[in-house]
Amino acid sequence: MITIALVDDHPLMLKIVQQELARELDFDIAWTCAQSGEVLARVADDPPDVLVLDLSFSGQAFEPVTAVRDLLARFPRLAILILTAHDDPVWIEELVQAGAKGYVVKSEDFSLKLADAVRAVAQGRTFLSPTAVLGLSTARQKYTLTPRERAILRLAAQGMPNPEIAQALSIADGTVRNHISNIYAKLGVDTREAAIRAAQNLRELPRPEMNLKHELRTPLHTLLGLARLLEAKLQRHGQLSLADGELLEQIVIEAERLDRMIGELT
Repeated sequence: MITIALVDDHPLMLKIVQQELARELDFDIAWTCAQSGEVLARVADDPPDVLVLDLSFSGQAFEPVTAVRDLLARFPRLAILILTAHDDPVWIEELVQAGAKGYVVKSEDFSLKLADAVRAVAQGRTFLSPTAVLGLSTARQKYTLTPRERAILRLAAQGMPNPEIAQALSIADGTVRNHISNIYAKLGVDTREAAIRAAQNLRELPRPEMNLKHELRTPLHTLLGLARLLEAKLQRHGQLSLADGELLEQIVIEAERLDRMIGELT
């Protein structure tokens, strides 16, 4: 039996993923969590075999690359599977390098891949969905900034001041200031905003439009997941009429078309 913990701040998406995985006889959903700040304590209290983790938590200070490194430093046998709408190569490369064993992009039909992904990472194998494979192949291989400097800039891009960045990364306020000074020197800038723009242009931070894509895709993926769950439920109970099946299929087709349009935003 593979024990699984799910972490996502969107209640409906959390429910969809939970129901998808609960259908597998060899899976046990140990717990779910919507607060990024509680993950470390929850894993310590009840460590799962696989942690399925989203990257964005609205209104919460969360630096996913640092979180993955910290979790694996304390729980080296934990398999972390990223399930997210973010498909920027910067995220994919950094998280795989940090130790995440899997990366599945929600814009794909994750219901067809998620169970396989969980089994793969539980067995110590790497699992990347097709979009993640493509992203990793196009990711930048050499960086100007260190991983810590990139983590600080990612939090700065969320509008966090130095004391909050220090708290989120469990480092001293002065250490944050020193890192920011080094960032300015490396990038040839003298303001935080200029440093963020320069790092984004160098592809050392995710592009700003990726956050917009994520915000647009999250409710869309929820609707897609609900449509697929409803179709599966009606099929299991023999209640899916031809007309209902065609209607649900049309909903899925239109939602996937909209998702592709969002993906083409630049």
